[in-house]
Amino acid sequence: MRTFRRGLAAVLGLALLLLTVAFATRWLDVASREVAAVQAVVPVTGAGVVVVTLLALVCGLGRLALVGAVPSAVAVVLAVASFGLTGTPTAPADADAVTVLSSNLEFGGASADDVIKGVRDHSADVVVLVELTPQAVSRLRAAGLDKELPYAVGRAESGTTGAMIRSRWPLTLLDPGQGVDGSLFWEPYALVARPAGAFRVKAIHTRQPIVTARGWHQDLDRIRQWQLAQPTDQPLMLAGDFNASQSHPAFRSMLEGLTDTHRATGAGWVRTWPQGRRIPPFVQLDHVLGRGVTATDAGVVPVRGTDHAAVWATVTLELR
Repeated sequence: MRTFRRGLAAVLGLALLLLTVAFATRWLDVASREVAAVQAVVPVTGAGVVVVTLLALVCGLGRLALVGAVPSAVAVVLAVASFGLTGTPTAPADADAVTVLSSNLEFGGASADDVIKGVRDHSADVVVLVELTPQAVSRLRAAGLDKELPYAVGRAESGTTGAMIRSRWPLTLLDPGQGVDGSLFWEPYALVARPAGAFRVKAIHTRQPIVTARGWHQDLDRIRQWQLAQPTDQPLMLAGDFNASQSHPAFRSMLEGLTDTHRATGAGWVRTWPQGRRIPPFVQLDHVLGRGVTATDAGVVPVRGTDHAAVWATVTLELR
């Protein structure tokens, strides 16, 4: 029995060590694809720390449980914060409410019907589409996108570089986005001429950390510097595929002055990637962020034919 107890303590101790180290990478800001991959599963490793600590306690391994108490407490606090239980209540929706939806179409292969259903179900006013191809434009048009959102800026291209903003109100293109400070993808930036008050929207699509960790890190820093330099006299929305989550320090730094709509509304553990794969989704790479807004609701929309779920958020514009 003593040998079994020692073996159990060794196994749980090793598991606690590995999980704690993986969980702690949440605060390690380096341009490394290995670290970025581990950070993507921080919610899982955090839950693992809590589970192992509870197992140690149940098995009478008090010292080991005590060691795991601190990282477990941190993991619980972060989980609680994601459900909005430590935040401030959101403002009620009113006449200044706007809904923004974003979808990564994965080489343009996403189901146009699913995208349009998401637009209609959530009464989206603005849609950001990345990895938009000419073929996807044709399918979306046939599914009714022009009728729902008749105004557009951006461009479709074969592969992954295309992007477009669609709106129910007229759009003025402020910047096509590609090539700005090293951007690989089109990231159109537009003024939305909403009659009750204009606002700005930028499509976002960063490089993948598993392909180029340094480029990904540079993209997030570029977005941070860009958004901080934008005028503050009108609300600003950023939506798209950031290839990063709240578990990545570079993403959290990028959020300076911005509202993460899903986190602000207490959406919890949002998982947009991967969809339709053998492994279940475990990380939120797609976001709707805002400045000069108050988030009132947010969620995800399953879309067939792409490995990303679409995201949407309703915000109240803080007009001046």
